[in-house]
Amino acid sequence: MIARSPPGRYPKIAAECHRDLAANPFPGVIEILFLGTGGARFVVARQIRASGGMWMRFGKTQIHVDPGPGALVRALSHVPPCNPRELEAIVLSHKHLDHSNDVNVMIEAMTSGGFNRRGAVLAPIDALEGEHVVLPYAQKFVERIEVLRESHGPYHIGDVELFTSIRHLHAVETYGMHFRYEGRTVSYLPCGKFFEGLIDDYRAHAPDVLIVNVLRFRDSMDVDHLTFDQARKVLQGVRPRVAVLQHFGTKMLEQDPPKLARGLEHELGIRVIAAHDGMLLDAGTELAALAG
Repeated sequence: MIARSPPGRYPKIAAECHRDLAANPFPGVIEILFLGTGGARFVVARQIRASGGMWMRFGKTQIHVDPGPGALVRALSHVPPCNPRELEAIVLSHKHLDHSNDVNVMIEAMTSGGFNRRGAVLAPIDALEGEHVVLPYAQKFVERIEVLRESHGPYHIGDVELFTSIRHLHAVETYGMHFRYEGRTVSYLPCGKFFEGLIDDYRAHAPDVLIVNVLRFRDSMDVDHLTFDQARKVLQGVRPRVAVLQHFGTKMLEQDPPKLARGLEHELGIRVIAAHDGMLLDAGTELAALAG
């Protein structure tokens, strides 16, 4: 069972939803718990924002995406706690430590220390071989290892189909993800430099929800991460029904992400949310509210 919504947003609906889920994880439920919304070395090293990645629930299927430093502690400290033994899979977009540091401890937690061989790990090849981050002994604890490749899929995780994006321009092999479940798509655009092909690739998957890593605000440095203005361009081109900004560096945090999100929502005419640590996105509620 994953954590409750932070107070103030649909409290009655959220409470009823969680009471129902406690009895039975209804098909059709799509929830995303943000165990950490920090990015960049300084934010992660100081834990100005946490770096535990995202815990996703699609009906009864639970997936942990990009378990960075502190992922297990963040998962277990929520009330009610996330249960690693209920995970179907752990998925890495790439092997940088702010996305993968806790992958091995999460594998151990998912498999009861390796005594219950179960679950899957999906990651690019360089996270699994060579200068790998998923240790060989831990790879033996899971039922299957899947290598993520460019524009590939579907990879099957429980009731979910996962498709990878075009390869991102980043220092290591990096792919975005398109999770399809019961006619809806949740897409995740991780780290990487902006290029025009990003928009075409993500738009082709027609995401209902698009989660975008926005590390930087505005600067002249040539780095392989999106700036806020580039994220705006992506959202304008892809046009998801709901957009979520996360993975913030120091300059983004200084600019007040919720304020930036409200400005984008007004400008683009789509729902835009700035994620915060511990935020639970009830995608079904958000999409139903837009439809109504």
